[in-house]
This record gives sequence, C-alpha cells and structure tokens, in this order.
Amino acid sequence: MSPTPGGLKEKAFSAVRWTTVSTATGVIMKLVQVVILTHILTPEDYGVMAIVAAVLTFPWVINDTGLNSAYIHRRNVTDDERSSLFWGGAIFAVLLGGVVLALAPLIAWIYADPRLLPLLGLSSATFLVVILGSQYRLEAEKTLRFRPMAVIETIAALAGTATAILTAVYGAGPYTLVWSSLARSLVNTLLCWVYLSDGWKPSWHLSWRELRPYMHFGLAAVSSAIINNINRSLDVIVLGKFVPANSLGLYSVPRNFVEMLQQLVNNIISRVGFPLISSVQHDRPKVQAIIGATLNMVGAINAPLYVGMALFAEPLVRVLFGAEWHHTGPLLAILAVVGYVRSMLAPTRGLLLGLGLARVELWWSLGILALTLPAIVLGSMHGPAGLAVSMALASLLLLVPTWYGIYRPLASLGFASYAVLIVRPVLIAALSMVPGVFLVREFSQPIVQLAAAVLTTAPLYLLLNLLANRPFVDSVLRLLLLRRAPGPSRS
Repeated sequence: MSPTPGGLKEKAFSAVRWTTVSTATGVIMKLVQVVILTHILTPEDYGVMAIVAAVLTFPWVINDTGLNSAYIHRRNVTDDERSSLFWGGAIFAVLLGGVVLALAPLIAWIYADPRLLPLLGLSSATFLVVILGSQYRLEAEKTLRFRPMAVIETIAALAGTATAILTAVYGAGPYTLVWSSLARSLVNTLLCWVYLSDGWKPSWHLSWRELRPYMHFGLAAVSSAIINNINRSLDVIVLGKFVPANSLGLYSVPRNFVEMLQQLVNNIISRVGFPLISSVQHDRPKVQAIIGATLNMVGAINAPLYVGMALFAEPLVRVLFGAEWHHTGPLLAILAVVGYVRSMLAPTRGLLLGLGLARVELWWSLGILALTLPAIVLGSMHGPAGLAVSMALASLLLLVPTWYGIYRPLASLGFASYAVLIVRPVLIAALSMVPGVFLVREFSQPIVQLAAAVLTTAPLYLLLNLLANRPFVDSVLRLLLLRRAPGPSRS
C-alpha cells in the first residue's frame, strides 16, 4: 500500500528534520575537532592524512554503496535476501581491506613517505566495522526512520571527536584521525545492533543467486560512486605529487572545511532524497515537485554559507585555524565557489538512483571526470592557488550541462526556473551581507568581525527571503515545527 501524499510529506519532513540534527551535530563535532587539532597538529601531519583520506575514499565508496543502493531501491526484500546481503557485504569488506593492505607499500613508495604504510593498514580495519552495522542503518533509511539514526550518529560523532582530541594531546600525530574514525565507526555499529535491529538478526544464510539482482543494480551504482569520489579526491591526489606535504596540508585544511559544510546539506539530500524519490519513482509529478523543492532548499541554505565564506575568509581562517593558517584565506574564498556549485549538483545522484537510472548516473559521472581531470592537472602545476582557481572554473562550467542532461528531461525543469534556483540565493545572500562587509572594517579582532557580520546578515537574509523566496521560509518553519501542514481540504 503506497503512502498517502500527506503521510509521505510528513515522513519526508521528519526525515529531513532528524537527518539535519544528526548531520549538523556531526559537522559541528568535526569543526570542533578541526579547530582544536589545527592548534596541536602541524600542516605536515594534515598533509600525510590528506593522502590517506583521499586514497581510502575509493574503497570506502565500494564498501558502502553498491549493494546498499540496490537494497534501498528495491521495494520488497526477504529475510533470506537481507542475510545474504549482510554476509556478502562482510566478505567483501574483508577482501577490500586485504586489497588496501596489499597496495599500501606501493602507495607509500609513490609518495615517498613510509608513514603511509601503517596508516593505511590501520585505517582499512574500519571497512569491516562499518559493514557489520550497515544493514540496520539501511533499513532505517529505507523506511525514513531517521530519528533513532540521529541519536546514534550524534553519540558516535561525540565519541570520534573525544578520541581525536585525546590522542592528539598524547602525541599521536597523523594517527589521531585514524583512531577517531575507528572509534566513531565502532560506536555507530554497536548502537545500530542494539537499537535498530527490531528483532532481526542475520541468519547463517548466503545465496549468490539471491545477490545477483542486487549486484546488477549495485555494480552501476558503485561504479558511478567511485567516479564521483575520483572527482572529489583527485585534487588532493594530484597536488600531492607536485607539492610537499606541508603545502598539501595548507591546501587540504580549507578544502576539507568546504567539504565539511557540503556534508551539512548534501548528506541530508542524498540520504533522504534517494529513498524518498524511490518511494514515488513511478509518479513523475511528485518526482518533479520533490526536485524543485529540494533545489530551492539547497540553494537557500548553502548560499549564505559559501558567500559568507568568500567575503569573510580572512577572519574566518584566523578564528578557526589560528594565525599560522592565515594565508589560506584566499584559497578558502575561491573554494567557496566549488562548494556552492557542487551543492546544487548534489541532488542529481538521488534523482537518478531513485528512478533506477544507475547506468545513466555512471555515464554522467564519467562526463564530469572528463571535464575536471584536465583542470586539476593543469591547476596543480601552479600550486594550491592555481588548483583552487581551476576547480572553481570547472565547477561553473558544469551548471548548464547538468540542467540540460539531468534536471530538464527528468524533472521537467525549465532553464529560467533552474537559473533562478541557482542565482537567486546567491544574490539574496550577497545583498544581505553588504552592511556586514562595511561594518567589519570598524573592528580589528577577527572573532568580533565574524560576530558583527552574522548579527547584521542573519535578520536581513531572512527578511529578503520573506520577500523573494517565501517557500523556503515556510519549509524552514515547518521543519522547526513552528508551522503545521494544513489539514485535508473539505469539499
């Protein structure tokens, strides 16, 4: 029985609400971690860990995407199939960890840094830890039960941050981030087994015949996810060959901060949008409505973050990272463009996978790689600044092809409407920050400058949205439970 429109909408708002809580908490914990660790660890430590993180994104995606995407897309899954998926995933995670261990010496040799060998080996243990709890997380996401997930992820984020701070204080160096990841993954998996099982435990059942339909969809999904991760991580991987670890660390910290903000909204979009669109995949008007509302919300939330990051990069860097990192301000300002554009492209994955178009998503990801790879290589030859500029230009060039190839045919979104959804939030955010730009010149302390900018911008941004983008304000009020959905009409 399909959910009623009102019931589906309420589930969607509840899912977004609780996913926002867990994602925001996770981002805040990561931000706290970055602020503290940049005062303890050196840029060289961050440079080493940037390479480890970039390399591990590929097995992480393989481990966490293929069969999982197929499980969410498929409407009816038997208990035997769930057990097969569980054990199949566990076997695959062990094999994946073995591949990382086998390749670790080669990676350490390529970058001429023996510290990478033990770091990669220890990090690979997280694959199995994560996969053991994935079935329970997937079932909760598939049924849009994000409230318990929010609690679990919040506790896990706290555990990871506490572990990072403690290990950094005791001199763990680049191992700090590895221990943090392991602690967060272990707590998350244990709590999923305790609170999300609903009485289900995997039986000793594994059938490759049952896995075959999932692998068909999952292979395309994981292939496109790998390409997406190449697109996201290639800048660090390539730049690491042109500059020393210290310079790579100076680039990776503002770059990771931008990515952290992307997670604040993009994780919500991918985690809620994919199962939501899957649930109405045969009702095209509902799909169109979901995409239109999603792009409006994504733009309105992200624009003030990235416009503010670009306009107030200097005091922001000094407050968050310390005086040692002050010359990374211009990099942060340029990378803000990349962050905003990528946030507006993020809903394409949920749309394509939700409609069962995993192969189209794969080809789309390959097209993006074909455009960004030359830009990354050419930009890296000119150091961190050259790479940031080339990344920004390549991102902007993707906006029109994304509309023409994805949003226009699948969501019937006209170019004028698409342009408004992208440009309007930026203009509103920029206008609301004009007073702040002039006001910060009256103060010398960076934290006072940021406080003045926020206090003047926030009310003005809300007022301008009330005038020019009322649907966004209404959605925010509803998410905050300040405005209930109207009851059914009486005829």
